[in-house]
Amino acid sequence: MHSEIHVHFKGKTYRVPRGTKVLDIPGFHDEHPWPPLAAHVNHKLVSLHYPLMHDAEVEAITLEHPDGHRVYERSVTFLMTYAVHLLYPDLRIWVLHPYQRGIYCEASDQREITPGMVQEISQQMRRLVASDLPVLPEDLDEDTAMRMFSEIPKREDAVRLFRRFPEHQRVTIYRCGDYFDYSDIPLVPRTGLLDRFDLVPYPPGFVVLLPERLPPFQVSRLLPQPKLFSTFELSSRWARILGVQDAGSLNKVISTADISDFVKIAEALHEKRIAQIADEITHSDPPVKLVLIAGPSASGKTTFAKRLAIQLRVNERRPVALSLDNYFVDRELTPRDEEGQYDFDSIEALDLSLLNQHLEALLSGQEIEVPKFSFKKGKRVPSGRKLRLEEDQILILEGLHALHPAIAERIPKGQVYRIYVSALTQIRIDAHNRISTSDTRLIRRIVRDRLFRGHTAETTLRMWKNVRRGEERFIFPYQEQADVMFNSALVYELAVLKVYAEPLLENVSPSVPEYADAVRLLRLLAHFLPLFPDEVPPTSILREFIGGSSFRY
Repeated sequence: MHSEIHVHFKGKTYRVPRGTKVLDIPGFHDEHPWPPLAAHVNHKLVSLHYPLMHDAEVEAITLEHPDGHRVYERSVTFLMTYAVHLLYPDLRIWVLHPYQRGIYCEASDQREITPGMVQEISQQMRRLVASDLPVLPEDLDEDTAMRMFSEIPKREDAVRLFRRFPEHQRVTIYRCGDYFDYSDIPLVPRTGLLDRFDLVPYPPGFVVLLPERLPPFQVSRLLPQPKLFSTFELSSRWARILGVQDAGSLNKVISTADISDFVKIAEALHEKRIAQIADEITHSDPPVKLVLIAGPSASGKTTFAKRLAIQLRVNERRPVALSLDNYFVDRELTPRDEEGQYDFDSIEALDLSLLNQHLEALLSGQEIEVPKFSFKKGKRVPSGRKLRLEEDQILILEGLHALHPAIAERIPKGQVYRIYVSALTQIRIDAHNRISTSDTRLIRRIVRDRLFRGHTAETTLRMWKNVRRGEERFIFPYQEQADVMFNSALVYELAVLKVYAEPLLENVSPSVPEYADAVRLLRLLAHFLPLFPDEVPPTSILREFIGGSSFRY
């Protein structure tokens, strides 16, 4: 074996000793507009302490890159839990869920974190940043990791996780001073890089605010989103009802005979909430005539709409469905994105004038001819389908943009009921490693795109950036305008999706940039035991993605 290797970095090739760390590559820290936080080595995200053992292509990852933002978020929460460890040794923090540009956190014993405590934690974090302490990775086997975390009070979550860790998979912990913690992704190499954050009290917990995703990476102020927050809180209650809040506790259920009842209860919680929403619509005064259902990609809007329609029929209302997809403008009128590609996620890709005209006509008792968009021809074609609403009928319009204020803008407010659907993941890897809701949706979409559209995982991963950009512009800004939010995530779903997604992700070539996301998602799924879909009912929202649904799409 040669004692030197070739490293390709920023258009240059360097000969360096085998085992050289990424951060020690000649010129690695030169000429970056923002400091490197991690690196891609052969399209795989690694710590800057990663030793290079073979010839490699290396790319520095800064806050400008989505992976850089992920590394920064997890590093800041590591810094926060370290500060809590120093100030309040008996207090354990749960890193729970996103809240705007930040992460909501609570005490594990449900005690209130007072504004004074939040200020002390923030000040301690600033002191750690000023000290510029090294954050060092250490690879362990699962038995050693279990033993180490079992000696820390209130860290049963980590012990449960490592007890059923995949065989031969190493556990990476990170040390800073006398503190250590597990992280599912690399952390920054030193605390001095984490100078952009803020802590804001949000009783009973607090929000860790993170920098924006574009330069100059300023930390934005916290704007209340009460509907989103209450939806997350409801999901947390569901998790407590099920007794599963992290990967380790779900794995324990999967490995026992209790999984059948567990799935039934999880699905019953969904059904109960959908029935409650149907009751609200049915008993509204004045009567609701139009239901708008919106949500981001792979949120399960279509199955939700069908299940809501069933509950409305139980309440003696006759729902009629109308799809936004049939109101696309002709292809040559479709706006283009920054890369010159057709932007089907833009609100301007819809014929809003015709849509609003039809909505007004239907709600006033007139008849319309329902349009039909031919994706093959790239234009609307005659459908021959006539539609008129009867007195006891209610119109359901479902699509990405259904909550946009330009839709149904002239319909009296009392006649419209708006629903926002999203997969707000309520399960965590452990107390300090959360699961991104967008990653859950991405895994759903990878599986669905392969089963129903013939796309490879690489193709779906490549498109995801544009999908997310459209959501940020046209969907998320209007979620608080909904009358109600529905969380379509199921506590057990990643264990089922794992069965389908892992083979697809493993086929992504290491030579393409999408490999980094494939490896990251595979690492996420590795925390879960597989759950085969036999117990998933045919009406489950999950069936929209894995197949076998009793609904027609």
